[in-house]
Amino acid sequence: MRANDDKLNIIKNSADKQEEKLYIIGHSKFKKSATLELEQMFMNYLLGDKKFKKIYNSRNNGLSLDFYEREAYRTGVFPEIWERLHQQNIVSSLRDVRNSALFANSPFKSLSQKQEQAKNEIGLVIAETLINGSSNKIIKIQGLAGSGKTVLMSQLFYDIWRDPYTVLNDNGRTKHQSKIALLVRHEQQLRTYEQIAKKLDMGTNVVSDIPSFIRKKEKVDVLLVDEAHLLWSGNYGRVNKNEWKPDLIALHELAKTLVLIYDPKQVTSARNKIDDNEELFQLINGFDTRTIYLEEQWRIHASPEMRQWIQELAHFEKNSLIKPPKDEDYDVEFFDNSREFKAAIETKNKQNGLSRMVATYDWQYSQSSRPEDDKYWMVNFGTEVMPWNLELPQVKEAQNKQIPWQEINESIGEVGSDFTVQGIDLNYVGVILGPSVIWNKHTNSLDIDPDYSCDHLKMRKQNGTYNTIENKAFLKNVVNVLLTRGVHGTYIYAVNKELRQRLMLLNRRK
Repeated sequence: MRANDDKLNIIKNSADKQEEKLYIIGHSKFKKSATLELEQMFMNYLLGDKKFKKIYNSRNNGLSLDFYEREAYRTGVFPEIWERLHQQNIVSSLRDVRNSALFANSPFKSLSQKQEQAKNEIGLVIAETLINGSSNKIIKIQGLAGSGKTVLMSQLFYDIWRDPYTVLNDNGRTKHQSKIALLVRHEQQLRTYEQIAKKLDMGTNVVSDIPSFIRKKEKVDVLLVDEAHLLWSGNYGRVNKNEWKPDLIALHELAKTLVLIYDPKQVTSARNKIDDNEELFQLINGFDTRTIYLEEQWRIHASPEMRQWIQELAHFEKNSLIKPPKDEDYDVEFFDNSREFKAAIETKNKQNGLSRMVATYDWQYSQSSRPEDDKYWMVNFGTEVMPWNLELPQVKEAQNKQIPWQEINESIGEVGSDFTVQGIDLNYVGVILGPSVIWNKHTNSLDIDPDYSCDHLKMRKQNGTYNTIENKAFLKNVVNVLLTRGVHGTYIYAVNKELRQRLMLLNRRK
């Protein structure tokens, strides 16, 4: 290798004051497999550490097979090394790193066997499309909230960027290296991906929002779309009607291979609905679309019984309003007092970090206007009054610096929405079920009355009411998003008195 290509020289040349330092880490238990595992963990954690602006290691070790005492290296040796470095003020604390969005979405995560199989299957389809010149392909990664879809997407993105495919040009003679882009309509997730690309020195054009990418009309070989259930099916922006196409159709035309993360249980608006558009429906669910399912739950650190209970509650299953199972690792609690509810989440945030309150969209909010009698758009629940998300000036200032909402310290003083937290992890989530969420006595489950929602701009009114099956489905998906954010616990306060009384009977301590 030439001297000017050496990684250490690259680091030296790009360091702010060319004051780089070299740390050599040794341990009596090191061996080749362990060293590769620890290197992978270092890349994973350094990516999430705010002390470091760039990560230069361009290798993904990708150890998918277990080796002797692998778990001991993960849970014992690595934390020991990291803590020694933290004591010398070289790295941030493990807690701070683990609570970062970059760490949660890092492409250096070790994949499960099912995720690894999915990644290999996707790679084969992409190779077939690009190398053999097949027609445009769609690959759909489908799974419930927290099933590891975004981590898989992040690793696909980095691996293909780092090791691109060789693509045969349309003339059949010349070749080029595959061009890749990653898109997302969700603003908070977009910020996270932009930070990952910046920290890994991937360039400025590989991550984009949906409208900007479509406007440029530049074709790519591989196009990855996270949170594709948020793609617009209608013209809801200021777009030339003569040029406009639904997001999915426009993106399909711009990509040789289109990889989508899609969860129908997170479609939260009529603007994302595809059922009444045959072309969109076929692109998502048709015979030519390869669907890969992820079913393991990775976000919620709980027993299978607790994960099942949360899933049934969030999906409005019959007889789901029963006491949650005992689980020492996951905390579920219902509150009758709104002040105690708020205090409980604030306490969890002080103890563990990354704990926030969220709510159904049952209080007024508008980006285009300001409230008449108050400084902020507010959420009123019980005796408590708090601003909606992205209202506080400190939060707005941090957002301008590309900091995700959940990582802003002051956002503990706001109430998040499904738009703010879709796709993210929280250690503890406090869910405020607004007036639109009620108790269905006949099914003993949560239910929805859309007439009490403030999200009517996204709904269709029929016969003087919003209380339709279609609107209920959207709002149920909002509740599903909110109830599946918590990694270690979920606290719930219901505004509807009858529902709140029913929930109080379910507390495990009673």
